[in-house]
Amino acid sequence: MRISRLACLAGTWCLAVQGCGGTAFDLPPVSDREALLAAQELDADPDLPLFHRSNSQYRETIGRLERQLTGRIAAICARAGTEECRFTVRYVDEDEVNAHVDENAQIYLYRGLLEYLETDEEIAAVMAHEMSHQIAGHVDESTRSVLLGAILGGLLMGGVAAAGGADNATANDAAGMGMNYGGRIGLLTFSKEQEREADLLAAYVLARAGIDLQRAGRLFEVLAKLDGKALSGFKDTHPAGPERIVAWRKAVAEVEASVDKLPAMSKP
Repeated sequence: MRISRLACLAGTWCLAVQGCGGTAFDLPPVSDREALLAAQELDADPDLPLFHRSNSQYRETIGRLERQLTGRIAAICARAGTEECRFTVRYVDEDEVNAHVDENAQIYLYRGLLEYLETDEEIAAVMAHEMSHQIAGHVDESTRSVLLGAILGGLLMGGVAAAGGADNATANDAAGMGMNYGGRIGLLTFSKEQEREADLLAAYVLARAGIDLQRAGRLFEVLAKLDGKALSGFKDTHPAGPERIVAWRKAVAEVEASVDKLPAMSKP
């Protein structure tokens, strides 16, 4: 009987956290076969050069692209029901290969990533992707998911320890460990769907700003080579690079076929 109850608790934990997932917009499907074919294309051209610029050049480029992107983004924010549609993009002079957006719609672009990007269109694609995380409400979703996972994980593992006769200190330690694991599960529940949704919305953001989507798409080839994976697994927080390449190509086709250049909402 005790094992049955614990199994039910574990199932409830996973379902409760996963139940908060899903996307607001229709995402193009990507099969493993399509991703593997895209990975083979990358293997045929493995080189990944660096393009060095001065800090002043990066800041000028980012400022110019920020004005271009934000000047045409309001309609997408309205479609998503996002009230906060103002962004500040900051250049970070560090080697880290990264870009992210925080809860205050502050976007940070690191030199370590920008040096792999050859054109303004590729830099604009990074910016549009981070803007799209905020437009789609991913920052708030991730916070809620991590919190829910931590609470349920703490209750489950603390309860298991107590049911097994552990003293209060041991049960509290188990609950703390459960909160840590639960928070990680909560983050994984959203992350890959969030990344795919942000990529899709970025295509619309770029198109409305007059950015060439084909040239912008080289960003995903760069990310795929940096990632080095053909397919993503459960523990990955991002789709594998080839998966993103395939999804981007489909997103571009969708945008080019769109009359109003606005993404389609998912059906309830």
